[in-house]
Amino acid sequence: MKKAVDVYKKNINKVKFIQQLGEEDAKLESPIDLNMSKMLVMKLNSLKWHNHEVPPKKLKLTNTGQTADGPFLGNYVFSQIHFHWGPTNMKGSEHTVDNGSLPMELHAVHFKSDYLTQEVALRNTDGIAILVYFFKLQSTANPLLDGIIKALPFIQNPRTSTRLIPQSITTILRPFTNDYFVYWGSILTLHSSHSALWLISREPIGISMEQIADFRNINDLNHEPILSNCRPLQDRQNRTVIHVSPSGSRYATLLPIPREPAPLTFTQSESKLETSNNRTVN
Repeated sequence: MKKAVDVYKKNINKVKFIQQLGEEDAKLESPIDLNMSKMLVMKLNSLKWHNHEVPPKKLKLTNTGQTADGPFLGNYVFSQIHFHWGPTNMKGSEHTVDNGSLPMELHAVHFKSDYLTQEVALRNTDGIAILVYFFKLQSTANPLLDGIIKALPFIQNPRTSTRLIPQSITTILRPFTNDYFVYWGSILTLHSSHSALWLISREPIGISMEQIADFRNINDLNHEPILSNCRPLQDRQNRTVIHVSPSGSRYATLLPIPREPAPLTFTQSESKLETSNNRTVN
């Protein structure tokens, strides 16, 4: 029993350390360059995904016209997904990897359930967690993106929306429980700055050149094609970037595009990320 208590305290202390980093690091802007050789390695309890497999009752795609274990103390509820791309397939991601850009980047935004709404969560340092997935080019179209790609022509104009057939977000996203990157960084909007904890998957999503090109047909508020909606890269400065529980190859910062979906168990009534403290860690 004493050993279990010691393990629990060790994991909690690590999580508290990550949360305390947000007091200063969250003031620094994102995105940044990710280089595995410059990261702090830390083993944490596995990140738990609950109910992301269950399709929502309603699913809407919108053109805004504008360009729990794990590191958490609490649960984070899924809010929305958005994409970032650039004018070419050589420059489309917000974050860079080893000083190189990727074709596209996806953000899955979650807010802390304690705050009940995303609006309230945005006003708190620990309110928002953003899961990041990079896209890599492949020769064939990714059929898992078909629903979104086919709906893009219906939101070509700014401030338009279209309904999608409800599907689970894990249709697109491959859940990760270990072997990911974590750091704090702020997001500047038109009116304010918001803190966020960023969790970056090492496994990219495959996409074809034709599929990326479809995103560039969406128009902004001036009815001009959105060729790029990426924020400028920021200096990492002295902030801490953590590689959580490495389990795959460490020869490259990103892993190859995975071939098979990861099996998951979902047990809760809403999509959320959960932390717990009942697993042994070193």
